[in-house]
Amino acid sequence: MSQVEEQNFVVGIFGDNFELRQLIGQSLGAPGTKSDLLFFNRLDSTLNHVFCAITPVDYPDKIKPFLQALSISNIHVLVIDLENGLNATIGEVLVGLDLYHSIFNTKVVAIIDGINSKTEWKLPDIKAKLRTILKTTSLDDTYIIEIRHKEDYDKLKLKIIELGSEIKETHSRNNINTKVLIDHVFPVKGIGTVILGVVKEGNISAGQMLELIGYEDINKKVIIRSIQKHDRVFKTAQIGDRVGLALKGNISPEDVNRSNIIASQGKFVNENKINASVHINKFYVPKGGVVKSSDGIQYFGMVDLKISPLKFESGEEIKPGASGNVVIQFDKNLYHDGTGLKGIITELNKFNGKLRIIGHFHQII
Repeated sequence: MSQVEEQNFVVGIFGDNFELRQLIGQSLGAPGTKSDLLFFNRLDSTLNHVFCAITPVDYPDKIKPFLQALSISNIHVLVIDLENGLNATIGEVLVGLDLYHSIFNTKVVAIIDGINSKTEWKLPDIKAKLRTILKTTSLDDTYIIEIRHKEDYDKLKLKIIELGSEIKETHSRNNINTKVLIDHVFPVKGIGTVILGVVKEGNISAGQMLELIGYEDINKKVIIRSIQKHDRVFKTAQIGDRVGLALKGNISPEDVNRSNIIASQGKFVNENKINASVHINKFYVPKGGVVKSSDGIQYFGMVDLKISPLKFESGEEIKPGASGNVVIQFDKNLYHDGTGLKGIITELNKFNGKLRIIGHFHQII
């Protein structure tokens, strides 16, 4: 019997109950790097696949790590605590999952957890309400798993593998650009600067020269000294892999953060003022009923993991559920591969029960 080809699945875990999210993460891997994001990693020797799970530590209080976790991962797990039911936090999570599925082709699976003798009676009603809500989104066919026994975590793994295989089939074989999103960076004695991240586009090889971009001034050249995947050394990495990259060049850890990406040389361009098509989420409630340049609200745009304040300088007034063309001015440079900027518009205020995800934009080239 031939051995199953090893794949790396990067999974985001989202919901209102952090303890349940941790349990789901621990079913997929051992706790690893922790900051505002908590990672779990494991090479599953039985399934011959690597699972890398990520969950935002401070969500729903802070939305930034939630959006960044959505961007890093391409398989999203919605965790519903049966005790808490469907609340405002779950509503915001669903908006985020729907948005990323619609514009970035991510995959979603839902979990209902916290099922016991005291909460069991709620299950039929919660499932029915969840199905009704999902039908109003692009997530109508989302698979739902009830967590009751240890074996149910195995069902989740198999579903992740299924969804990951579907994503792999849709990867463009013509994409020759390399792009690595960086989530953590640290120094290693005798090696130098090491970044942790996910290969979002293309392939990388040990010894390859790439660019560290995302700065307001000049990009920096780096050479990939070595590549690790789950503490094992490899000569290459491909799209979808979670990697540790040792960098050779005049780069210190203080020079690198999530605003940076590692990318093909000379392929990415920076923009800070664009003509864009903007869509406002139908559930967002803007001041005065519309989003416009004079509404006095501080909005933020996120492309990859970099977040910048923005202003709508001119253009159409946009109602929730509608789209319009506007001129967007960003405070910081944002980068794209020549196809135009595409990202999320959000507020960054503390959670108060109201939706903070405003919508999304794409540059008109």
